[in-house]
Amino acid sequence: MTITINQVIPIAEHTNLWDDFLPEGHHLKIRHLLPLEKAQIPDIENNYVQIFLKDKLIGLAYLQLFKFSHTHLNFDNPSGLQCRAIKFILPKKLHLLICGNLFRINFQGFYFKNEQHNAYIFDAIELFVKQNCKLKPRGIIIKDCKEVFVEEKYAASKYHFFNGDVTMEITRRLHWNTFEDYLNDLTKKYTKRAKKIIQAFEGVVTKELTAAEILENASIIDQLYWNVVNKQQVRLGTVNAAYLYKLKLDLEQRFELHALYLNNVMIGFYTYIFYTHEMETHYIGLDYRYNDTHKTYFNILFLSVQKMIESNYEKLELGRTAKEAKANLGAFPKQIFNYVKVKNPVAKIALRYFLNRFNQSENQKQLERSPLK
Repeated sequence: MTITINQVIPIAEHTNLWDDFLPEGHHLKIRHLLPLEKAQIPDIENNYVQIFLKDKLIGLAYLQLFKFSHTHLNFDNPSGLQCRAIKFILPKKLHLLICGNLFRINFQGFYFKNEQHNAYIFDAIELFVKQNCKLKPRGIIIKDCKEVFVEEKYAASKYHFFNGDVTMEITRRLHWNTFEDYLNDLTKKYTKRAKKIIQAFEGVVTKELTAAEILENASIIDQLYWNVVNKQQVRLGTVNAAYLYKLKLDLEQRFELHALYLNNVMIGFYTYIFYTHEMETHYIGLDYRYNDTHKTYFNILFLSVQKMIESNYEKLELGRTAKEAKANLGAFPKQIFNYVKVKNPVAKIALRYFLNRFNQSENQKQLERSPLK
């Protein structure tokens, strides 16, 4: 059966065409997508697609066009040997089409009322690319799928399942009622280490910021965030304080930004997103001078575990980066289901080589960590 699509532009003026189709509280509701629009994230173009079968609306898709360039690779990083090698292979500029959200985890970019129609997402994206021939995406990623597609479904559209993408997640044990319960479950070696890290944090004050305070401190928040970004070899999209401000307005009590102060100077921040039974440590920012002296990053991880326990959440999602540090916390890798289609053969080889090497080395280090009894 053949489907058709319709692009909804501008999305803010078509609530009835979009929101009314989605279940109550769904993450693809317009109010949850507008923060990215309003924050004017650089190099990102948002697209909204309705999917029809026999003139009946059966699904929606949220697509981000990411305008990738060599500036998104950190060549100045001394450890970025792979990045510098890829510089000579990848085109200086290329478009990547993402079904989903580059800036969120567990944010599937499509919804069909009948889940048996889910595989139509491959056809819908193909139609979108044909109707927008000027975009010419070199690669397409269907990100954070909730379930695995049967191989014949994605292979027919020349997609590949990428099994190298994992996030780090820690599950609260039933007897963890306080943070002390968690510490008591650490092995002797890691208990001693944790106490030293927590002791180094003495003198640092944490404060949850309101939306207005996020805006007032936008300059320092941006600076601290970019300190972290500049440590990364690959920057697949970056946000800003305006995005965090809009996210607070949207999610309200389900989003928190906590600032770290030392002698009344902000030296870091961390953010949480809360779901029904799980929570996520979202973006962070650091002044690395104080990270050395006050172990701010590791203390953010401990504060996140404490928040999970005291707020009675079942799981804490910690994201893709710094897997070794999170393994030291007691987190384990969680497989993410992504489907990738790369049209440039050379870029495909380079991308898969880089991602596989990165994840292989990280996973080996994770296997060596057993912090919990």
